[in-house]
Amino acid sequence: MLFMTLVTLKHAGTWDILSASFDESAATFSSRIHNFVRVLHPYLVRKYIDEQGMEWTMQQLAVTGLQITTHKSALYAVDVTFQQTTVPAVKFGEKKTYFSKKHGLYGHKVEVSVAPNGLAINVTDCAVGSTSDIEMFKANLGFHSAQLEKQPNDTNVSDTETLRDKFPNQWAVLADKGYQGIQEYVRGFTPVKRPPHGQLTMEQERANAKLSSDRVIVENFFGRLKTLWGLVSDKYTWKRDEYNMYFQTCVALTNIHVRFNPLRSVDGEGYNQYKNWLLSIGSKIKSKNASSKAKYRENRRARIQAVLRRASTGYTSDDYGVGYDEGNDIFD
Repeated sequence: MLFMTLVTLKHAGTWDILSASFDESAATFSSRIHNFVRVLHPYLVRKYIDEQGMEWTMQQLAVTGLQITTHKSALYAVDVTFQQTTVPAVKFGEKKTYFSKKHGLYGHKVEVSVAPNGLAINVTDCAVGSTSDIEMFKANLGFHSAQLEKQPNDTNVSDTETLRDKFPNQWAVLADKGYQGIQEYVRGFTPVKRPPHGQLTMEQERANAKLSSDRVIVENFFGRLKTLWGLVSDKYTWKRDEYNMYFQTCVALTNIHVRFNPLRSVDGEGYNQYKNWLLSIGSKIKSKNASSKAKYRENRRARIQAVLRRASTGYTSDDYGVGYDEGNDIFD
């Protein structure tokens, strides 16, 4: 049963094709897989995600030499990943909340926190595609506040980086530019934003480059996740209420894989290819829609001009030989 589940998560697709590989009916096969994952999911999340966050404290990272290279006070990095889904069959007002303007697609967003050793320590439930990164962070603020709190055995670990005075009892979290403003809630390091009509200094550029280099661990994890499991990289077409269960199961299984095969830069390159692929799909859809609208406007303009030309000539029905001949009056 485990083998069938792994094959299903790996290849995804339609149930009839998956079930044919194991010579079962689609209904029976999908029911068996769903029930098996439903039972396995809580254990995998608890054992291979939640417990990793409790085990890998700053003290443990320092002892094993796994602290982040430049930002040594950072406990983990966080980011959001997007996955395309089918167009939701709901009212328009609700449907447009699933639409991501950045990608030009309907989909789900999930926030994942990754420790410096490459293991995911938290994964949220999915949000609609229009949700911003900062809103997802605030919705998950309970986890971040608790996880970043310094533990009694962390006193031996040096902490000399910024925001220490504002958050003396917290370690830091690394995030990208989509998380601007998290410093109001936690000790977060984000890239310096370019001022309007201005430029960043060389020092700020270098600081942003170092931050990007340190937080690449989360992009490497996403790359490994999307490479291993087609269910979380291809267009999701299964039931929406089962999405969290399947996605979190794939994250837990990825953690198991990372423990035996540490993350590499090639994983990050794979994730960049995935993001570019999503953007290309959205761009093609936008171009197709724009072309259809332009063609419609052109045809409509031609029809209106034809009507206006006909009216400007002063033609009447008599000019076209349309009407009644004299003597054919029905009242005669």
